Amino acid sequence: MKNILVAAGGTGGHLFPALAVVETLKKKLNDEIDFTFYGCSDKIEGRVVPELGYKFYETDLHGVSNFMSLKGLQLPFKIFNNIIKIKKFIKENNVDAVLCAGAYLSVPPGIAAKQLDKKLFLMESNVNIGKANKFLLDRCDMIFTSFAKTSDSFPDYIKDKVRLTGNPIRYSLLESREKEESRKKFGLDINKKTILIFGGSLGAKTINNSVIKNIDNFAKKDYQIIWQCGNIHNFSVELPSNIKLLKFIDDMGSAYSAADLVVSRSGATSAAEICALGKPSILVPLPSASNNEQYLNAQEMDKSGAAVLVKNEDIEGRLYDLIEELINNNEKLNAMSQKALSLGNPKASEEIADTIIKQLMN
Repeated sequence: MKNILVAAGGTGGHLFPALAVVETLKKKLNDEIDFTFYGCSDKIEGRVVPELGYKFYETDLHGVSNFMSLKGLQLPFKIFNNIIKIKKFIKENNVDAVLCAGAYLSVPPGIAAKQLDKKLFLMESNVNIGKANKFLLDRCDMIFTSFAKTSDSFPDYIKDKVRLTGNPIRYSLLESREKEESRKKFGLDINKKTILIFGGSLGAKTINNSVIKNIDNFAKKDYQIIWQCGNIHNFSVELPSNIKLLKFIDDMGSAYSAADLVVSRSGATSAAEICALGKPSILVPLPSASNNEQYLNAQEMDKSGAAVLVKNEDIEGRLYDLIEELINNNEKLNAMSQKALSLGNPKASEEIADTIIKQLMN
């Protein structure tokens, strides 16, 4: 029996790629592998992980935006305290390896793993390597990257630890679906061009405002829109019949399948899903992303011709015109789709899982 401690959470962008790898490892090793997730009960992992039946090791470690605040000054002591606790957990539970998906949660388990001479695997979903993964880079046995450009800044002695796999996505998104059936699920016309607009589980204020601004224009068009506005946004605007408004989409696989064009933020998970599924996209990077990662993700896709990058401050003025330019241009949409597919790797979780198994068996 192999035991793995998984540090992945804070956001879905860190949690879901790690879950995709865990799902694959379980399928390959059946009852010969066990997992414990390390995370915060008040973050997304605190809800999703227990629902999936995995063991959950709760921590009080949270990220801080101001290192000169009281919480910021306390952070080194919390990290040190968590390292001590995790080392004890690793010893008592015979943990063989630690899998870290980035962000602050990765630091204590990553340090603990190497202090106890355990295998340490890192996953980097963005173009620009995150601060936590950069800190742990020298300690890791392997780092799995999503973009070729990520390793450009790595020192030469790290290069043999790098595996360019792409960002793992959930099996449920990769299941084959008919576009017409997917449109039926959302109560849409099966024959009309469809645009999927979303901003994550909380929504994206600027993208939402862009839709509202163009409601009257959209109402006159023959295409239709699935608009996921997020759980924290409420609107009193009257919607035309060709716009389907949802707070949250449980079945993102069908939403992607229904769409001819996607408008979204460019977090690592969304970028990976869009590429793996070959969806043409208009990407609006979140400007407050801590490491500028969303802009760099979108920039790589824009350069390749897979997407159109639009800055957050420009989307309200450009959304309608861009949709008009793209939605009925089948040649352009097909070209963007092929470019997206060339950047994606639906087998990323398989490749990562196989590498981890090989390392664990050595």
